[in-house]
Formats: sequence, C-alpha cells, structure tokens
Amino acid sequence: MKTIWKYFKDYHTSLKHPIWLYLIITLFLGLLTWFNYTYKLEKWLDRLKPDYLPYVGHFIMFSVIYWLIVWLCVQFKVIDNVLKNRSFILKSFFMLTILTLDVCFHFHKDFIRANFEFKNRFYLYKVVGQMTSALTAILPLFIYYWWKEKHDQTLYGFKASARKIGQYVPLVLLMIPLIAAASFHESFSNFYPIFKENQHFLDWSVQTRATVFEIFYGLDFITTEFMFRGFMVLGFTYYLGPRAVLPMVGLYVALHYGKPAGETIGSFFGGYILGVLAYQSKNIWGGILAHVGIAWLMELFAWLQKMWD
Repeated sequence: MKTIWKYFKDYHTSLKHPIWLYLIITLFLGLLTWFNYTYKLEKWLDRLKPDYLPYVGHFIMFSVIYWLIVWLCVQFKVIDNVLKNRSFILKSFFMLTILTLDVCFHFHKDFIRANFEFKNRFYLYKVVGQMTSALTAILPLFIYYWWKEKHDQTLYGFKASARKIGQYVPLVLLMIPLIAAASFHESFSNFYPIFKENQHFLDWSVQTRATVFEIFYGLDFITTEFMFRGFMVLGFTYYLGPRAVLPMVGLYVALHYGKPAGETIGSFFGGYILGVLAYQSKNIWGGILAHVGIAWLMELFAWLQKMWD
C-alpha cells in the first residue's frame, strides 16, 4: 500500500493541477452522465437503425468527450498543442475507432441465432460477448503495436512484471464495504449478477455455467485495462505525458453508460486512480487485479442478495 500511495503522491506533487481544468472536466462529465441517465442516451444509441448508426452515434459521443478534454488541456497549457500533430490525430482516430467497434460489435449474436436453439442463446450471448474483445480490441492493438511501436518494450504495460501486484489487494479490500452497501440498492440488484441462473446452455449444470461465465467475465477486464490504462494512458504518454489520464477517464465513464448510475460515478474515480497508478508504475497488472477482483466481488454480493431474498 505504501508503494501505491507513493505513486499517487508523486503524480500530484510533481505536476501543476489547475483546479479549473479539473472542475470543468468534472462538470462536463457530470452533465453528460445526468443527460444519459435522464434521457436514456446509451439505449437510444444502441437502438438506432439501420445497424451502422449505433457505430456512428457512439463514435461521435466518444469523439466529443475525448477531443473536448484534450482541447481543455491545450487551453490550460498543461500539454503542447497536439491538435496540430498529425500523428497524434491519426492515432487518436484509430483508438476511437477501436473503442467504438468493441462497444458496438454484435455480429456474434447473428451467428448464435442462426446456429443454436432459443433456450441456449442468452447464455451464449453473454459468454461469447466477453470473448469478442479479443477480436475487436486486442488483435487490432497488437497489430498496431508490432507495426508502429515495437520500441515500447512493455507493450503498453502488458509485458511489465506482475510480481508486485499483491500491493493492489488493499484497494480491492477497501471496496468490500462499498460494494456491500451498493448491493442493497435496487439499480444494483436489477443489473447484477451478470450471470443468470435461468439462462441455460445444453445440459450444463448451473455450477458449470457459472464457472465458465465468470472466468470469461474476468478475462474481459484484461482487455479493458489493456485498452484504457495501457493503450490510452501509456500508449499516449509520448504526446500527452501524465495528462493522458484525463481523456481516458472521460471515455471510461462513457463506457459505463448503461450500467447502474452509481457504478458510472464510481468509474470516474476508479478510472482516475487506476490511470495514475498505471502511468506511474508503467504497469497494468495491478489494475487488472483490482478490476477483476472488484467485478467478481460485485457478482458475489449480488448473488448473496439473491440468496437472502
């Protein structure tokens, strides 16, 4: 825990942090989040027709968030004017495209509908949905890395040592009372657990279905950390320096639209903390441990609530 505190302290003592920059970003994300949950923005984007429009809508939303925060950082002179940097703009466009593809990808559902009975589909939608990021995010990012950035010996923090990730365990333990309290809220219990016992697959027992689902559910967070704390923070440090954390946080909040509002608000703080730690340590494995641990704890507490009821 001392190392984590040192990372956090060093990040905030070695830089100037204009209070108005942080307040404006917070106000902007707060208003956008309020708009999303008041007017169901995320659900509206998902239901747009024809099928390509959800991609367009999400790309526009992500772009507005990203470029506004970058522009604010330029205006407050905490970064160079990267808006005139062609390579930064192209790399940002690539990142926003991959994020949009990963969020909106749905073609696995068409395959499942065509090849599996109705009773088996909903379980497969969720399990396969956890696996599609390997195709939509991990593969393109690896290709980009080998094509453009092999000089980065850590592969955006992925190749860094995982030996010291135990120091992140206290972060997970600190979340237990918060998750326990949240589990009593209706919006939490309506959304979690993600695994549903009534979604069957072949003749698998509920224990087998739960185990398989939770394994892939946990693995999906490796993709999340690789994308957000790895590529968006460590991959953009060359252009944005330590400020790469700020636009990442904005996109990370938007990623949670559609989940309970409390979780989305928590993603603002969680994304910032994990972003700072990734930047300081040049390592994403601690974030992976924390993220997977918290996700499984949310599943556990939601399941306990169901058992209690």
